[in-house]
Amino acid sequence: MRDEQPTQVAPGAPSRSPQAAREAPAPAEAQGTSLADRIGMIVGGQFVNTLIVLVQGVVVVRLLGKAEYGVLAFATMLFMTGRDLAQLYLPESFLYFAPKLTRAELRGLVRQSMLLLLGLGALSALAFSAFALVPSVFLDGREGVMQLLLLIGLMSMIAYPASVFGPLFIATNNHRKSAGVALVVTLSNAAGAIGPAALGCSITWIVAAQCATQALRLWLSYRLYARLFQDVAAAPFPGGVKAQLAYALPLSVTRFAGLFNQKLDKVVIGIFFSAGLYAEFAVGAQELPLVSILAYSVASTMLPDLVARVESGRTPGEGARAAIDLWHSGIRKTTLIMLPVAAFLLLFAEPLMRTVYGDAYAGAAVPFRIYSALLPLRVTAYAIMLMAFGKTSMILRIQVLSMVFNAVANLVLLPTIGMVGAPLSAVLTQVLVISSTVAYIARFSGVGLRGVFPWGHYGRVAATAIAAAAPLTALLLTGAVDTRPALCLALGAPLYAGLYLVAARVTGVLAPEDRAFVARWLRLDPLRSRHG
Repeated sequence: MRDEQPTQVAPGAPSRSPQAAREAPAPAEAQGTSLADRIGMIVGGQFVNTLIVLVQGVVVVRLLGKAEYGVLAFATMLFMTGRDLAQLYLPESFLYFAPKLTRAELRGLVRQSMLLLLGLGALSALAFSAFALVPSVFLDGREGVMQLLLLIGLMSMIAYPASVFGPLFIATNNHRKSAGVALVVTLSNAAGAIGPAALGCSITWIVAAQCATQALRLWLSYRLYARLFQDVAAAPFPGGVKAQLAYALPLSVTRFAGLFNQKLDKVVIGIFFSAGLYAEFAVGAQELPLVSILAYSVASTMLPDLVARVESGRTPGEGARAAIDLWHSGIRKTTLIMLPVAAFLLLFAEPLMRTVYGDAYAGAAVPFRIYSALLPLRVTAYAIMLMAFGKTSMILRIQVLSMVFNAVANLVLLPTIGMVGAPLSAVLTQVLVISSTVAYIARFSGVGLRGVFPWGHYGRVAATAIAAAAPLTALLLTGAVDTRPALCLALGAPLYAGLYLVAARVTGVLAPEDRAFVARWLRLDPLRSRHG
Protein backbone atom coordinates (compact mmCIF):
# COMPACT_ATOMS: atom_id res chain seq x y z
CA MET A 1 0.00 0.00 0.00
CA ARG A 2 2.95 2.33 0.52
CA ASP A 3 3.34 2.59 -3.26
CA GLU A 4 -0.07 4.27 -3.51
CA GLN A 5 1.20 7.32 -1.61
CA PRO A 6 3.09 10.16 -3.30
CA THR A 7 6.82 9.70 -2.97
CA GLN A 8 8.48 12.35 -0.81
CA VAL A 9 12.12 12.92 -1.70
CA ALA A 10 14.34 14.08 1.13
CA PRO A 11 16.88 16.83 0.51
CA GLY A 12 19.81 15.36 -1.35
CA ALA A 13 18.06 12.03 -1.88
CA PRO A 14 18.62 10.38 -5.25
CA SER A 15 15.74 10.17 -7.68
CA ARG A 16 15.08 6.93 -9.47
CA SER A 17 16.69 6.84 -12.88
CA PRO A 18 15.34 4.88 -15.87
CA GLN A 19 18.28 2.50 -15.45
CA ALA A 20 17.36 2.00 -11.78
CA ALA A 21 13.80 1.26 -12.80
CA ARG A 22 15.07 -1.47 -15.12
CA GLU A 23 17.62 -3.00 -12.75
CA ALA A 24 15.93 -2.62 -9.35
CA PRO A 25 14.19 -5.65 -7.86
CA ALA A 26 10.66 -6.16 -9.12
CA PRO A 27 7.89 -5.04 -6.79
CA ALA A 28 6.70 -7.63 -4.32
CA GLU A 29 3.31 -7.91 -6.01
CA ALA A 30 5.01 -8.78 -9.28
CA GLN A 31 6.89 -11.54 -7.54
CA GLY A 32 3.71 -13.13 -6.27
CA THR A 33 3.86 -11.95 -2.65
CA SER A 34 0.83 -9.96 -1.53
CA LEU A 35 0.99 -7.16 1.02
CA ALA A 36 -1.14 -9.26 3.38
CA ASP A 37 1.39 -12.11 3.12
CA ARG A 38 4.28 -9.80 3.89
CA ILE A 39 2.50 -8.21 6.86
CA GLY A 40 1.60 -11.68 8.13
CA MET A 41 5.23 -12.81 7.96
CA ILE A 42 6.55 -9.78 9.83
CA VAL A 43 3.77 -9.51 12.44
CA GLY A 44 3.72 -13.27 12.97
CA GLY A 45 7.50 -13.27 13.39
CA GLN A 46 7.27 -10.40 15.88
CA PHE A 47 4.64 -12.26 17.87
CA VAL A 48 6.76 -15.42 18.10
CA ASN A 49 9.90 -13.46 18.98
CA THR A 50 8.03 -11.47 21.63
CA LEU A 51 6.70 -14.68 23.18
CA ILE A 52 10.20 -16.18 23.32
CA VAL A 53 11.61 -13.01 24.91
CA LEU A 54 8.85 -12.99 27.54
CA VAL A 55 9.52 -16.62 28.47
CA GLN A 56 13.26 -15.94 28.53
CA GLY A 57 12.72 -12.98 30.87
CA VAL A 58 10.60 -14.97 33.30
CA VAL A 59 13.06 -17.88 33.43
CA VAL A 60 16.09 -15.61 33.90
CA VAL A 61 14.35 -13.67 36.68
CA ARG A 62 13.58 -16.95 38.42
CA LEU A 63 17.16 -18.23 38.10
CA LEU A 64 19.07 -15.11 39.09
CA GLY A 65 19.22 -13.32 42.39
CA LYS A 66 17.28 -10.09 42.60
CA ALA A 67 20.32 -7.79 42.64
CA GLU A 68 21.98 -9.74 39.82
CA TYR A 69 18.92 -9.44 37.65
CA GLY A 70 18.73 -5.71 38.40
CA VAL A 71 22.29 -5.21 37.13
CA LEU A 72 21.62 -7.31 34.02
CA ALA A 73 18.36 -5.47 33.26
CA PHE A 74 20.07 -2.10 33.64
CA ALA A 75 22.97 -3.07 31.37
CA THR A 76 20.54 -4.39 28.75
CA MET A 77 18.54 -1.16 28.92
CA LEU A 78 21.70 0.92 28.41
CA PHE A 79 22.68 -1.13 25.35
CA MET A 80 19.23 -0.90 23.76
CA THR A 81 18.98 2.84 24.44
CA GLY A 82 22.43 3.48 23.00
CA ARG A 83 21.63 1.33 19.98
CA ASP A 84 18.36 3.11 19.21
CA LEU A 85 19.94 6.55 19.58
CA ALA A 86 23.30 5.99 17.90
CA GLN A 87 22.08 4.25 14.75
CA LEU A 88 20.62 7.56 13.51
CA TYR A 89 17.81 5.85 11.56
CA LEU A 90 20.39 4.56 9.05
CA PRO A 91 19.07 0.96 8.88
CA GLU A 92 15.49 2.15 8.33
CA SER A 93 16.64 4.38 5.47
CA PHE A 94 16.90 1.25 3.31
CA LEU A 95 13.10 1.07 3.22
CA TYR A 96 13.09 4.50 1.56
CA PHE A 97 16.10 4.28 -0.76
CA ALA A 98 15.96 0.65 -1.95
CA PRO A 99 13.14 1.10 -4.52
CA LYS A 100 15.09 3.98 -6.10
CA LEU A 101 18.39 2.15 -6.66
CA THR A 102 19.91 -0.44 -8.94
CA ARG A 103 21.19 -3.59 -7.27
CA ALA A 104 24.75 -2.34 -7.66
CA GLU A 105 23.90 0.99 -6.01
CA LEU A 106 22.02 -0.84 -3.26
CA ARG A 107 25.13 -2.89 -2.54
CA GLY A 108 27.06 0.38 -2.37
CA LEU A 109 24.52 1.68 0.16
CA VAL A 110 25.02 -1.47 2.26
CA ARG A 111 28.79 -0.93 2.31
CA GLN A 112 28.41 2.76 3.14
CA SER A 113 25.89 2.08 5.93
CA MET A 114 27.97 -0.66 7.52
CA LEU A 115 31.02 1.61 7.66
CA LEU A 116 28.97 4.43 9.18
CA LEU A 117 27.40 2.12 11.75
CA LEU A 118 30.76 0.57 12.61
CA GLY A 119 32.04 4.07 13.34
CA LEU A 120 28.96 4.87 15.42
CA GLY A 121 29.43 1.57 17.26
CA ALA A 122 33.03 2.54 18.04
CA LEU A 123 31.85 5.90 19.42
CA SER A 124 29.26 4.10 21.57
CA ALA A 125 31.97 1.73 22.80
CA LEU A 126 34.09 4.73 23.83
CA ALA A 127 31.12 6.24 25.66
CA PHE A 128 30.40 3.01 27.54
CA SER A 129 34.12 2.66 28.34
CA ALA A 130 34.05 6.17 29.82
CA PHE A 131 31.06 5.18 31.97
CA ALA A 132 32.99 2.07 33.03
CA LEU A 133 35.59 4.36 34.65
CA VAL A 134 32.93 5.66 37.06
CA PRO A 135 30.69 2.62 37.70
CA SER A 136 29.80 3.84 41.18
CA VAL A 137 27.29 6.33 39.73
CA PHE A 138 24.98 3.47 38.74
CA LEU A 139 22.75 1.23 40.89
CA ASP A 140 23.89 2.73 44.19
CA GLY A 141 27.52 1.76 43.58
CA ARG A 142 26.83 -1.88 42.76
CA GLU A 143 29.99 -3.88 41.93
CA GLY A 144 30.39 -5.68 38.62
CA VAL A 145 28.95 -2.91 36.46
CA MET A 146 32.36 -2.03 34.92
CA GLN A 147 32.78 -5.36 33.10
CA LEU A 148 29.24 -5.21 31.76
CA LEU A 149 29.71 -1.68 30.41
CA LEU A 150 32.86 -2.76 28.56
CA LEU A 151 31.05 -5.79 27.12
CA ILE A 152 28.05 -3.80 25.88
CA GLY A 153 30.53 -1.41 24.23
CA LEU A 154 31.96 -4.39 22.33
CA MET A 155 28.45 -5.62 21.56
CA SER A 156 27.60 -2.21 20.07
CA MET A 157 30.44 -2.47 17.55
CA ILE A 158 29.08 -5.84 16.42
CA ALA A 159 25.35 -5.15 16.58
CA TYR A 160 25.20 -1.78 14.82
CA PRO A 161 26.53 -2.97 11.41
CA ALA A 162 24.38 -6.12 11.68
CA SER A 163 21.25 -3.98 11.97
CA VAL A 164 21.47 -3.09 8.27
CA PHE A 165 20.32 -6.46 7.00
CA GLY A 166 16.82 -6.75 8.47
CA PRO A 167 15.49 -3.67 6.64
CA LEU A 168 17.53 -4.63 3.56
CA PHE A 169 15.85 -8.05 3.36
CA ILE A 170 12.43 -6.47 3.79
CA ALA A 171 13.13 -3.79 1.17
CA THR A 172 14.19 -6.46 -1.34
CA ASN A 173 11.16 -8.71 -0.64
CA ASN A 174 13.13 -11.29 1.35
CA HIS A 175 10.79 -11.21 4.33
CA ARG A 176 11.23 -14.88 5.19
CA LYS A 177 14.98 -14.36 5.47
CA SER A 178 14.43 -11.40 7.77
CA ALA A 179 11.99 -13.31 9.96
CA GLY A 180 14.19 -16.43 9.91
CA VAL A 181 17.33 -14.60 11.03
CA ALA A 182 15.36 -12.80 13.74
CA LEU A 183 14.02 -16.12 15.04
CA VAL A 184 17.47 -17.76 15.09
CA VAL A 185 18.92 -14.75 16.92
CA THR A 186 16.07 -14.67 19.44
CA LEU A 187 16.43 -18.38 20.21
CA SER A 188 20.22 -18.07 20.49
CA ASN A 189 19.87 -15.08 22.76
CA ALA A 190 17.42 -16.98 24.97
CA ALA A 191 19.78 -19.95 25.19
CA GLY A 192 22.69 -17.61 25.94
CA ALA A 193 20.77 -16.06 28.82
CA ILE A 194 19.08 -19.11 30.30
CA GLY A 195 22.08 -21.47 29.98
CA PRO A 196 24.60 -19.50 32.06
CA ALA A 197 21.91 -18.53 34.57
CA ALA A 198 20.91 -22.18 35.03
CA LEU A 199 24.55 -23.19 35.49
CA GLY A 200 25.06 -20.57 38.18
CA CYS A 201 27.47 -18.47 36.11
CA SER A 202 27.81 -14.74 36.69
CA ILE A 203 25.81 -12.26 34.64
CA THR A 204 29.06 -11.33 32.86
CA TRP A 205 28.79 -14.67 31.05
CA ILE A 206 25.22 -13.84 30.03
CA VAL A 207 26.26 -10.54 28.45
CA ALA A 208 29.24 -12.27 26.80
CA ALA A 209 26.81 -14.81 25.32
CA GLN A 210 24.69 -11.94 24.01
CA CYS A 211 27.81 -10.54 22.31
CA ALA A 212 28.33 -13.94 20.67
CA THR A 213 24.68 -13.92 19.54
CA GLN A 214 25.17 -10.53 17.86
CA ALA A 215 28.26 -11.90 16.12
CA LEU A 216 26.17 -14.86 14.91
CA ARG A 217 23.54 -12.42 13.64
CA LEU A 218 26.16 -10.45 11.71
CA TRP A 219 27.75 -13.56 10.20
CA LEU A 220 24.47 -15.22 9.25
CA SER A 221 22.97 -12.03 7.80
CA TYR A 222 26.09 -11.25 5.78
CA ARG A 223 26.17 -14.80 4.36
CA LEU A 224 22.56 -14.44 3.16
CA TYR A 225 23.28 -10.98 1.77
CA ALA A 226 26.39 -12.15 -0.07
CA ARG A 227 24.41 -14.99 -1.63
CA LEU A 228 21.64 -12.62 -2.78
CA PHE A 229 24.11 -10.15 -4.34
CA GLN A 230 26.88 -12.54 -5.38
CA ASP A 231 26.66 -11.57 -9.07
CA VAL A 232 26.53 -7.81 -8.44
CA ALA A 233 29.52 -5.47 -8.15
CA ALA A 234 29.04 -2.56 -5.76
CA ALA A 235 28.52 0.90 -7.25
CA PRO A 236 28.66 4.20 -5.35
CA PHE A 237 25.42 5.23 -3.69
CA PRO A 238 24.13 8.36 -5.50
CA GLY A 239 24.55 11.36 -3.25
CA GLY A 240 26.85 9.51 -0.86
CA VAL A 241 26.79 9.93 2.90
CA LYS A 242 25.26 13.40 2.63
CA ALA A 243 22.11 12.12 0.91
CA GLN A 244 21.61 9.31 3.41
CA LEU A 245 22.09 11.57 6.42
CA ALA A 246 19.80 14.23 4.92
CA TYR A 247 17.00 11.65 5.07
CA ALA A 248 17.92 9.98 8.37
CA LEU A 249 18.91 12.84 10.69
CA PRO A 250 15.50 14.63 10.88
CA LEU A 251 13.87 11.31 11.73
CA SER A 252 16.58 10.68 14.33
CA VAL A 253 15.66 13.91 16.12
CA THR A 254 12.06 12.75 16.46
CA ARG A 255 13.25 9.34 17.63
CA PHE A 256 15.49 10.96 20.26
CA ALA A 257 12.55 12.87 21.71
CA GLY A 258 10.46 9.69 21.90
CA LEU A 259 13.27 7.66 23.44
CA PHE A 260 13.93 10.35 26.03
CA ASN A 261 10.37 9.98 27.29
CA GLN A 262 10.48 6.18 27.14
CA LYS A 263 13.81 5.73 28.91
CA LEU A 264 14.14 8.63 31.37
CA ASP A 265 12.33 6.79 34.16
CA LYS A 266 14.59 3.73 33.72
CA VAL A 267 17.79 5.79 33.72
CA VAL A 268 16.68 7.74 36.79
CA ILE A 269 15.90 4.56 38.76
CA GLY A 270 19.24 3.07 37.69
CA ILE A 271 21.18 6.09 38.92
CA PHE A 272 19.47 6.78 42.23
CA PHE A 273 18.33 3.37 43.49
CA SER A 274 19.83 -0.03 44.26
CA ALA A 275 20.08 -3.03 41.94
CA GLY A 276 17.37 -4.87 43.89
CA LEU A 277 14.91 -2.00 43.55
CA TYR A 278 15.79 -1.64 39.87
CA ALA A 279 14.98 -5.34 39.41
CA GLU A 280 11.47 -4.79 40.81
CA PHE A 281 11.04 -1.74 38.64
CA ALA A 282 12.30 -3.50 35.48
CA VAL A 283 9.83 -6.34 35.99
CA GLY A 284 6.90 -4.05 36.71
CA ALA A 285 7.72 -1.60 33.90
CA GLN A 286 7.51 -4.11 31.05
CA GLU A 287 5.12 -3.01 28.33
CA LEU A 288 2.27 -5.35 27.59
CA PRO A 289 2.93 -6.79 24.09
CA LEU A 290 -0.79 -6.50 23.38
CA VAL A 291 -0.31 -2.74 22.89
CA SER A 292 2.06 -3.09 19.94
CA ILE A 293 0.59 -6.29 18.51
CA LEU A 294 -3.05 -5.16 18.62
CA ALA A 295 -3.60 -1.42 19.08
CA TYR A 296 -0.61 -0.11 17.14
CA SER A 297 -0.77 -2.75 14.40
CA VAL A 298 -4.44 -2.02 13.70
CA ALA A 299 -3.78 1.73 13.53
CA SER A 300 -0.60 1.56 11.45
CA THR A 301 -2.11 -0.73 8.82
CA MET A 302 -4.91 1.82 8.38
CA LEU A 303 -2.54 4.67 7.46
CA PRO A 304 -2.70 4.29 3.63
CA ASP A 305 -6.51 4.14 3.76
CA LEU A 306 -6.65 7.14 6.09
CA VAL A 307 -4.48 9.14 3.69
CA ALA A 308 -6.67 8.06 0.77
CA ARG A 309 -9.82 9.25 2.54
CA VAL A 310 -8.27 12.59 3.48
CA GLU A 311 -7.19 13.21 -0.13
CA SER A 312 -10.38 11.95 -1.79
CA GLY A 313 -12.77 14.27 0.00
CA ARG A 314 -14.40 16.98 -2.08
CA THR A 315 -13.37 19.44 0.63
CA PRO A 316 -10.65 19.13 3.29
CA GLY A 317 -13.33 18.90 5.97
CA GLU A 318 -15.16 16.08 4.20
CA GLY A 319 -11.93 14.11 3.72
CA ALA A 320 -10.97 14.61 7.35
CA ARG A 321 -14.36 13.42 8.61
CA ALA A 322 -14.17 10.31 6.42
CA ALA A 323 -10.72 9.51 7.81
CA ILE A 324 -11.91 10.09 11.38
CA ASP A 325 -14.80 7.67 10.83
CA LEU A 326 -12.41 4.95 9.64
CA TRP A 327 -10.05 5.64 12.56
CA HIS A 328 -12.99 5.28 14.96
CA SER A 329 -13.81 1.84 13.57
CA GLY A 330 -10.35 0.62 14.58
CA ILE A 331 -10.60 2.20 18.04
CA ARG A 332 -13.97 0.55 18.64
CA LYS A 333 -12.46 -2.88 17.97
CA THR A 334 -9.33 -2.46 20.09
CA THR A 335 -11.29 -0.85 22.94
CA LEU A 336 -13.28 -4.06 23.37
CA ILE A 337 -10.06 -5.87 24.32
CA MET A 338 -7.80 -3.19 25.83
CA LEU A 339 -10.24 -1.84 28.44
CA PRO A 340 -11.14 -5.19 30.06
CA VAL A 341 -7.47 -6.21 30.00
CA ALA A 342 -6.59 -2.95 31.78
CA ALA A 343 -9.29 -3.46 34.42
CA PHE A 344 -8.13 -7.02 35.11
CA LEU A 345 -4.44 -6.08 35.35
CA LEU A 346 -5.14 -3.19 37.70
CA LEU A 347 -7.01 -5.58 40.01
CA PHE A 348 -4.72 -8.59 39.78
CA ALA A 349 -1.31 -6.91 39.48
CA GLU A 350 0.07 -8.39 42.70
CA PRO A 351 -1.00 -12.02 42.17
CA LEU A 352 0.24 -11.78 38.58
CA MET A 353 3.71 -10.54 39.59
CA ARG A 354 4.03 -13.06 42.43
CA THR A 355 2.82 -15.98 40.32
CA VAL A 356 5.01 -15.25 37.32
CA TYR A 357 8.16 -13.91 39.00
CA GLY A 358 7.95 -15.13 42.59
CA ASP A 359 7.11 -13.62 45.98
CA ALA A 360 10.33 -11.59 45.98
CA TYR A 361 8.83 -9.45 43.22
CA ALA A 362 5.58 -8.54 44.97
CA GLY A 363 6.84 -4.94 45.02
CA ALA A 364 6.83 -4.93 41.19
CA ALA A 365 3.03 -4.68 41.39
CA VAL A 366 3.33 -0.96 42.24
CA PRO A 367 5.06 0.20 39.01
CA PHE A 368 3.06 -2.40 37.06
CA ARG A 369 -0.21 -0.86 38.28
CA ILE A 370 1.02 2.64 37.49
CA TYR A 371 1.89 1.71 33.91
CA SER A 372 -1.27 -0.38 33.52
CA ALA A 373 -3.31 2.71 34.40
CA LEU A 374 -2.22 4.07 31.00
CA LEU A 375 -3.66 1.11 29.06
CA PRO A 376 -7.20 2.56 28.83
CA LEU A 377 -5.74 5.39 26.72
CA ARG A 378 -3.54 3.18 24.54
CA VAL A 379 -6.32 1.93 22.31
CA THR A 380 -4.73 3.35 19.16
CA ALA A 381 -1.65 5.09 17.78
CA TYR A 382 -2.90 8.67 17.94
CA ALA A 383 -0.07 10.12 15.83
CA ILE A 384 -1.37 8.08 12.88
CA MET A 385 -4.05 10.72 12.29
CA LEU A 386 -1.51 13.57 12.24
CA MET A 387 0.48 11.56 9.70
CA ALA A 388 -2.65 11.11 7.60
CA PHE A 389 -3.22 14.89 7.68
CA GLY A 390 0.42 15.47 6.68
CA LYS A 391 1.13 17.29 9.96
CA THR A 392 4.18 15.27 11.02
CA SER A 393 5.96 18.40 12.31
CA MET A 394 3.37 18.52 15.08
CA ILE A 395 4.53 15.11 16.31
CA LEU A 396 8.04 16.44 16.91
CA ARG A 397 6.65 19.57 18.60
CA ILE A 398 4.58 17.44 20.99
CA GLN A 399 7.54 15.17 21.77
CA VAL A 400 9.82 18.11 22.58
CA LEU A 401 7.17 19.64 24.86
CA SER A 402 6.73 16.29 26.60
CA MET A 403 10.52 15.97 27.12
CA VAL A 404 10.52 19.19 29.13
CA PHE A 405 7.44 18.11 31.11
CA ASN A 406 8.95 14.66 31.83
CA ALA A 407 12.21 16.13 33.16
CA VAL A 408 10.40 18.64 35.38
CA ALA A 409 7.99 16.00 36.68
CA ASN A 410 10.89 13.74 37.69
CA LEU A 411 12.66 16.62 39.45
CA VAL A 412 9.50 17.39 41.41
CA LEU A 413 8.13 13.91 42.16
CA LEU A 414 11.29 11.89 42.91
CA PRO A 415 12.30 13.92 46.01
CA THR A 416 8.66 14.08 47.09
CA ILE A 417 7.33 10.51 46.78
CA GLY A 418 10.45 8.44 46.03
CA MET A 419 10.90 5.74 43.39
CA VAL A 420 7.28 5.71 42.21
CA GLY A 421 7.84 9.28 41.03
CA ALA A 422 9.70 8.03 37.94
CA PRO A 423 6.94 5.75 36.55
CA LEU A 424 4.30 8.28 37.56
CA SER A 425 6.18 10.98 35.62
CA ALA A 426 6.36 8.68 32.59
CA VAL A 427 2.63 7.99 32.69
CA LEU A 428 1.71 11.65 33.17
CA THR A 429 3.98 12.50 30.22
CA GLN A 430 2.17 10.00 28.00
CA VAL A 431 -1.17 11.47 29.09
CA LEU A 432 0.12 14.89 28.02
CA VAL A 433 1.29 13.49 24.66
CA ILE A 434 -2.04 11.79 23.99
CA SER A 435 -4.11 14.81 25.10
CA SER A 436 -2.05 17.20 22.95
CA THR A 437 -2.27 14.88 19.94
CA VAL A 438 -6.05 14.57 20.29
CA ALA A 439 -6.35 18.36 20.55
CA TYR A 440 -4.34 18.81 17.34
CA ILE A 441 -6.43 16.15 15.57
CA ALA A 442 -9.60 17.98 16.61
CA ARG A 443 -8.14 21.25 15.33
CA PHE A 444 -6.95 19.99 11.95
CA SER A 445 -9.99 17.80 11.26
CA GLY A 446 -12.53 20.48 12.16
CA VAL A 447 -14.75 17.97 13.99
CA GLY A 448 -14.00 19.35 17.46
CA LEU A 449 -13.26 17.38 20.61
CA ARG A 450 -16.73 15.80 20.63
CA GLY A 451 -16.22 14.29 17.20
CA VAL A 452 -12.54 13.40 17.37
CA PHE A 453 -13.03 10.29 19.53
CA PRO A 454 -15.82 7.70 19.89
CA TRP A 455 -16.57 8.85 23.44
CA GLY A 456 -19.97 7.17 23.70
CA HIS A 457 -18.76 3.70 22.71
CA TYR A 458 -15.62 4.07 24.81
CA GLY A 459 -17.66 5.06 27.88
CA ARG A 460 -20.03 2.10 27.50
CA VAL A 461 -17.15 -0.37 27.16
CA ALA A 462 -15.35 1.17 30.16
CA ALA A 463 -18.50 0.90 32.28
CA THR A 464 -18.93 -2.72 31.18
CA ALA A 465 -15.33 -3.58 32.09
CA ILE A 466 -15.70 -1.94 35.52
CA ALA A 467 -19.02 -3.68 36.18
CA ALA A 468 -17.45 -7.05 35.37
CA ALA A 469 -14.52 -6.32 37.68
CA ALA A 470 -16.65 -5.24 40.66
CA PRO A 471 -17.61 -8.77 41.85
CA LEU A 472 -13.95 -9.83 41.78
CA THR A 473 -12.98 -7.28 44.41
CA ALA A 474 -14.62 -9.63 46.92
CA LEU A 475 -12.16 -12.35 45.94
CA LEU A 476 -9.25 -10.00 46.56
CA LEU A 477 -10.65 -8.82 49.90
CA THR A 478 -10.68 -12.39 51.23
CA GLY A 479 -6.89 -12.31 51.50
CA ALA A 480 -6.45 -15.14 49.01
CA VAL A 481 -3.73 -13.11 47.28
CA ASP A 482 -1.55 -13.28 50.38
CA THR A 483 -1.66 -17.05 50.73
CA ARG A 484 -2.40 -18.43 47.24
CA PRO A 485 -1.63 -15.86 44.53
CA ALA A 486 -1.47 -18.48 41.76
CA LEU A 487 -4.88 -19.92 42.69
CA CYS A 488 -6.32 -16.41 42.94
CA LEU A 489 -5.05 -15.61 39.44
CA ALA A 490 -6.19 -18.94 38.00
CA LEU A 491 -9.72 -18.40 39.31
CA GLY A 492 -9.88 -14.70 38.60
CA ALA A 493 -8.88 -14.72 34.91
CA PRO A 494 -11.59 -17.02 33.50
CA LEU A 495 -14.18 -15.64 35.92
CA TYR A 496 -13.52 -12.08 34.80
CA ALA A 497 -13.54 -13.06 31.11
CA GLY A 498 -16.92 -14.72 31.55
CA LEU A 499 -18.39 -11.81 33.50
CA TYR A 500 -17.15 -9.31 30.91
CA LEU A 501 -18.60 -11.22 27.96
CA VAL A 502 -21.99 -11.55 29.72
CA ALA A 503 -22.01 -7.86 30.73
CA ALA A 504 -20.95 -6.81 27.23
CA ARG A 505 -23.79 -8.75 25.70
CA VAL A 506 -26.30 -7.26 28.14
CA THR A 507 -25.11 -3.69 27.55
CA GLY A 508 -24.99 -4.23 23.79
CA VAL A 509 -21.39 -3.09 23.31
CA LEU A 510 -20.46 -6.45 21.81
CA ALA A 511 -22.21 -6.77 18.45
CA PRO A 512 -22.14 -10.06 16.53
CA GLU A 513 -19.31 -8.86 14.31
CA ASP A 514 -17.41 -7.74 17.42
CA ARG A 515 -17.79 -11.18 18.98
CA ALA A 516 -16.37 -12.66 15.81
CA PHE A 517 -13.49 -10.15 15.96
CA VAL A 518 -12.68 -11.04 19.60
CA ALA A 519 -12.89 -14.75 18.82
CA ARG A 520 -10.46 -14.37 15.90
CA TRP A 521 -7.92 -12.59 18.08
CA LEU A 522 -8.28 -15.13 20.88
CA ARG A 523 -7.51 -17.83 18.31
CA LEU A 524 -4.67 -15.63 16.92
CA ASP A 525 -6.13 -16.01 13.43
CA PRO A 526 -4.84 -12.61 12.19
CA LEU A 527 -1.31 -13.63 13.14
CA ARG A 528 -1.50 -17.05 11.52
CA SER A 529 -3.41 -16.15 8.36
CA ARG A 530 -1.47 -15.59 5.16
CA HIS A 531 -4.42 -13.75 3.63
CA GLY A 532 -5.10 -10.86 5.99
